[in-house]
Amino acid sequence: MAQPTGEGAAVAHMIFGPPSAAMDESNATGHLPVSKHANEDASGSSSPTAFGRNESVDQYNSREETESEDVEELPSHQFEPIHAGDRQQLVRLASSYRTTSLNRHSSVGRRSSIQNNDLERKDTLAGVEIGDPVLDPSSDKFDAYKWARMLMRTLDEEDFKQRRAGVVFKNLNVSGSGSALNLQKNVGSVFLAPFRVGDYIHLSKSPEKKILRDFDGVLKSGEMLVVLGRPGSGCSTLLKTICGELYGLDLEKNSTIHYNGIDQKKMLKEFRGEVVYNQEVDKHFPHLTVGQTLEFAAEARTPAHRAKGASRKEWAKHMAAVVMALFGLSHTYNTKVGNDFVRGVSGGERKRVSIAEMALAGAPIAAWDNSTRGLDAATALKFVKSLRMASNLSGSAQVVAIYQASQAIYDIFDKVVVLYEGREIFFGRCDEAEKYFLDMGWHNPARQTVADFLTSVTNPQERQAKKGMDEKVPRTPDEFVKYWKESSHYENLKREIEDHEQEFPMGGNLVNEFAESKRYQQAKHTRAKSPYLISVPMQVKLCTKRAYQRIWMDKTSTITTIIGQVAMALIIGSIFYGTPDASAGFFAKGSVLFFAILLNALISISEINSLYDQRPIVEKQASYAFYHPWTEAFGGIVSDVPVKFVIG
Repeated sequence: MAQPTGEGAAVAHMIFGPPSAAMDESNATGHLPVSKHANEDASGSSSPTAFGRNESVDQYNSREETESEDVEELPSHQFEPIHAGDRQQLVRLASSYRTTSLNRHSSVGRRSSIQNNDLERKDTLAGVEIGDPVLDPSSDKFDAYKWARMLMRTLDEEDFKQRRAGVVFKNLNVSGSGSALNLQKNVGSVFLAPFRVGDYIHLSKSPEKKILRDFDGVLKSGEMLVVLGRPGSGCSTLLKTICGELYGLDLEKNSTIHYNGIDQKKMLKEFRGEVVYNQEVDKHFPHLTVGQTLEFAAEARTPAHRAKGASRKEWAKHMAAVVMALFGLSHTYNTKVGNDFVRGVSGGERKRVSIAEMALAGAPIAAWDNSTRGLDAATALKFVKSLRMASNLSGSAQVVAIYQASQAIYDIFDKVVVLYEGREIFFGRCDEAEKYFLDMGWHNPARQTVADFLTSVTNPQERQAKKGMDEKVPRTPDEFVKYWKESSHYENLKREIEDHEQEFPMGGNLVNEFAESKRYQQAKHTRAKSPYLISVPMQVKLCTKRAYQRIWMDKTSTITTIIGQVAMALIIGSIFYGTPDASAGFFAKGSVLFFAILLNALISISEINSLYDQRPIVEKQASYAFYHPWTEAFGGIVSDVPVKFVIG
């Protein structure tokens, strides 16, 4: 029989006693045992614990007096027998605490199960069918948890292959170039390479700054890691390193990072969209609406095989609507994203757009760099709860760097890593971190959250040592590291890493499983080793469509250009008006052609700024494996040609 839960379970345990003792007593006497004092009321008086199926109180008392003559009085911790037929009544009493707190529907279902002499835990999706309002993101009754459960059930029924992964890093050392000027490489860099010999043979040594020193850790599938540390301690660098965002950073050769046996280089080359990094700064096309931005992301990551045979357009619109409902963006569907110069959604809503965009990538490993910045406390908690739900249901691994995390947010995570000036001073379970630093000798003031306490330990002006521990606690980062390396928690971490690597050896079967799962979701005419889910023609089509949306949503720039062209044409035309059609006017007609070409060339210079503004957005979306960067450029050219002809 399924065990009752909550208060009902406690009452059932109090009445029935330990299962083994109860069964032994039942076998010996042929009756079900019950505690003599199990049903005392608040006033201290005893009342009969159970009655026969058709027995009154007086009949029960009479029967009790008759039976007491044959049964010796037992100590209070023993049991006295009752008839086996009373079990139904005892089950009803035990479950009454539980049923009163449920709604009427669940109460009817539970009473029905009790009548069958069986208590069962009700399924979350009981009575929920496709088309139910709780699964509709446009409905007020939408339930994200039930929607996610229904999606996972549907995927399992249709035998969809889900990708899951964890991450292991050992002896992680990362440094920066330290150079005052760090240039972005482009096509011209290939031709200028012979003139920069020193960059390749290291004749001129630029100073390097070590950012991360000797980091070790493991994050398994379905776990969440919170990164705590003061600004400048290396939190962002740790997240970037885990996700392979190493531009401007140098990873030492003896450092090891792998994802359940998949090397980082292979992961970034063939499975780029499976490890993603959410930047602290929000970068979007300002003139696109929230709906257009998120639907583009959903279309770029739409798999070839979809649940219930939905079309690509239907799937993308539905997934975009779901994340908008989840993060409270449904009301901003037709509102521009905006930026510092273009009016759009608020700063907090723009941050949620960034979160929703990366959530649509569907990556099994995700890193969030201070993604709660600009969010209110309730929205930040809801965001972390959504990550918890995704980890529990899909097995994704989440790494989150948060400053000033509330206690409710901290309790959601599984593991925590504390950074102190680029050193790892703790990595382990969240429920063990506070005790670790308390045992070290630090004092946690009253009403201070655990996250703030862990961060304050790394601040010399804020931390407080216990009385008598001023000379014993570590003070410098190196002293903290020495204490950490000698602790039992570090030994447990090394043991956990070894066990995980034995379970997922380098080059194991997970590589083939990952490749098969990705290939199953890729569209036709897509290379097997390509990290993208849609083919190149589909990428060009998608980027061209977005380019036209950007032109249409920014009509002011296009209209202003046309008006300027017309005005300049009238001015130039008035100057050379009446030029004779003879050799005498040959020079004047050449001047008209020159000005026509010159003015169009000068107008195109204004697009250079927009190209530089567009670059970080394209880099971000390319890291999410939405599209090839060159397809965005090609789509922009295709959309510009007819517009330029109209302007010209």
